Amino acid sequence: MIRKSLFLALFIGLGSFLFGQTGSGLSLGLGFQYGTARIFDKGDTLREISEPGLLVNFRFIPGSLGLFARLGMLFPSQVTEGGLELSHDEYDYILFLNGAAGPAFSVSLNDRFSFIFDLGLSINDLLYGGSYKSDIDTTWKIKFSNMGQTYIQKGGRVFTDVKMKEIYNDIAFGLMGNAAVRFNFTRNVYMELGVAASFDFLRLRSYKFAADFSGQGADWADDFPNGKVEDDELILESDSNIGVFKQFTVIPSISVGFSF
Repeated sequence: MIRKSLFLALFIGLGSFLFGQTGSGLSLGLGFQYGTARIFDKGDTLREISEPGLLVNFRFIPGSLGLFARLGMLFPSQVTEGGLELSHDEYDYILFLNGAAGPAFSVSLNDRFSFIFDLGLSINDLLYGGSYKSDIDTTWKIKFSNMGQTYIQKGGRVFTDVKMKEIYNDIAFGLMGNAAVRFNFTRNVYMELGVAASFDFLRLRSYKFAADFSGQGADWADDFPNGKVEDDELILESDSNIGVFKQFTVIPSISVGFSF
């Protein structure tokens, strides 16, 4: 009973502290952003992404110093990488996710305006994938690169309309800064204009080509005894690598929010 009472008192005290802040204390914003990301090397642009998207921004600044966290989802209409152009016409989806968290600083200019600066660790993730239907029979010569062998089975079954899927994931890690000006309509409602910039220096890339056997029967994997099976997928090819690179992203944004 004593332990429960102490826990309840702590919970009420913490809640009173958080929600008792006003102005530039606890705030939550939702807005629109338009980002441009570039991978470059020796002055040459290797990949460029421009996209509109949505932004959710959280801050807790009880005084002039606090914390922030943000999550953005952007929807590229086209991605240019070298001589390759990725568009929604060719892929099921193309998404660019960006998030960051770290310390936040606030300076009140007057009753209406304040200047906010965020600085933290960032993560940017470009992911895209495509699919098509194909017939697969177990006499098809399939190279399992992860096993270093070729598997052939004579006189096997024929699977029709198997969904072939290609999935790419390109994750970047780095630092991000965001400068913003906030205008308070009221004590609680505000509008914020900001410009974020991130520099990513660590990259994790992965690729998977798989056959999705969903709806093909529970025993389909028996026809591929040497294959790598994950859930309802037969992994035909997969690869991942990590390395150092340079990616610079600029994201102007406009949002409205509420201060608690």
